[in-house]
Amino acid sequence: MSETKKSSNSLSCLLLFAFLISILAWITYGTLEGVFGMLSFIIIGFLAIYPWIIPFIGIPLGILDLLGYLDFGIYELSLNIAHLEPSWLSLVWYWIVSVISIIINIISMIKIISWLKLLKKKEPSKNLALIKCNIIDGNRESEIITNGVILIQNIVKDKEKEIPGLIVGVGKTDEIEIPSDYKKIDLKGSYVLPGLINAHCHLFGSGKPTKIMQLSEKTLKKLLRLVQTPIGIALSKKGMKKHALTALNAGVTTLRSMSEFLYLDVKLRKKIEEGKITGPRILCSGKGIYPTGGHGMLGFEVDSTAEIRKAVRRNIREEVDCIKILSTGGVMDARMVGEAGRPQMTVEEIETACFEAHRGKLLIATHCESTEGMKEALLGGVDTIEHGAEITDELVSIFKNNPKSLRGYTTVIPTISAGMGLATLPIKVTKITQIKRENAKLIEIGMLKALQRAYNEGIRFGVGTDASVPYVPHYEVWKELKYLIKYTGMSAQEAIYFATINNAEVIGIENITGTIEVGKSADLQIVPGNPLENIDFLGQVSKVLIRGNIIKNPKVKKIKKLKEFEPIELENNN
Repeated sequence: MSETKKSSNSLSCLLLFAFLISILAWITYGTLEGVFGMLSFIIIGFLAIYPWIIPFIGIPLGILDLLGYLDFGIYELSLNIAHLEPSWLSLVWYWIVSVISIIINIISMIKIISWLKLLKKKEPSKNLALIKCNIIDGNRESEIITNGVILIQNIVKDKEKEIPGLIVGVGKTDEIEIPSDYKKIDLKGSYVLPGLINAHCHLFGSGKPTKIMQLSEKTLKKLLRLVQTPIGIALSKKGMKKHALTALNAGVTTLRSMSEFLYLDVKLRKKIEEGKITGPRILCSGKGIYPTGGHGMLGFEVDSTAEIRKAVRRNIREEVDCIKILSTGGVMDARMVGEAGRPQMTVEEIETACFEAHRGKLLIATHCESTEGMKEALLGGVDTIEHGAEITDELVSIFKNNPKSLRGYTTVIPTISAGMGLATLPIKVTKITQIKRENAKLIEIGMLKALQRAYNEGIRFGVGTDASVPYVPHYEVWKELKYLIKYTGMSAQEAIYFATINNAEVIGIENITGTIEVGKSADLQIVPGNPLENIDFLGQVSKVLIRGNIIKNPKVKKIKKLKEFEPIELENNN
């Protein structure tokens, strides 16, 4: 609809409104003076908006006015200005404007309170000493430190040089002297370990299956346009914040957001870094980059090396932490069995994206779900293969020695949780087509084989869940560790290592977080029992620390009636 047509419609509505009011005023007063007075009264009311609108004092002021405790009456004053006698019509409109004013008042107060909260930077207020705890530091072969102490410095003297929330002491009780200005927190034998790191997730969804999966591509595109409206953006921001906090309360202190729309992940990360809200550490890839007809959503649709260069450069300009491309198809857009994972970008296009990302000193990841697609991505120089597929003998050496990658090797991140639900649950539960279910199963088996080959061959691999996809909530990252143990035979300590310091190395923040040691950020989770003996304790987080901020009673609101499923059984798990 053109702007001229919109203006014409608005004017028509306004004239109709004035006409109706004029008729009611004529019926009430029976004079032209009464008609014009009523119209003036309404205009004055909306211009003055009455005292109810004034934040914090407007409502009490309006009540005092109604009770007659004020020397002047707003209602009477407005009538006098309009040269109008009181009537049922004037009283009705007074109350209509008053109710509108009260609503505006309440909204304004909420906004002001929120604004004042944002001004107050959320910083830890005290130095902390975690005492009487068992410490699992995250390293692959470390012994548990029993009756341990962890000192966390939150108050710093030089804010320009010193960073709050750092670990400044770790050891047994008889080895660590606790300074007098440290608040002691008795953990009564609980186990402290580094917060988990989810190296592949999305913040736009909760993991709850929805009817969106059943929509046609055409309908889905229309729906996605609504996401880009002001209301859609506001709801998305709220949802992303909620999902990030859900992960944090479940012991996940770092997330790598692997393509979101409109850079909302970057905006959320900045709010957390500025201390406006407490949240997990977030690494953002911004908008995904995919070819026309490819596996993507609200990202950059590209079809040439020039367009790819522009997309990568735009992402870098928007201050992303890494680049995400989607070089093969996926399960949900495949139209026949075996099509998921079909290569969709050329080696030249992948190489261009890698060149631009590496010039910006950023790691680049690709959505890739086939062996052929992995080979092309490796030859292009990607740093991480997301999801993965069966790794052939030829590809083992390229993973380990990839001169075109930023660090000289490529990592695979087999997101085992991602397809497990869709691959194992019956169609009557998931509501997807048989083609999608078969593709989900093929891709899931491929990722499991990638994990097994990587573990057995010493290929670097990371831990991610693809949280937000159906049946993969943000609070069940710990279950990915169960899959590592089940399908490789590794120990629980190894699984924790891969999901903490190993993941920190994979995404490039190993100097900041991932282990419990002096100089690292206090990004920790506390559980009641020994996860080395029973990994399920990771699903019972009792406390969380992020950058030294302690969440004493973390709460996770779980998705109601989320269908449980049994993992796939492979013929040979090793």
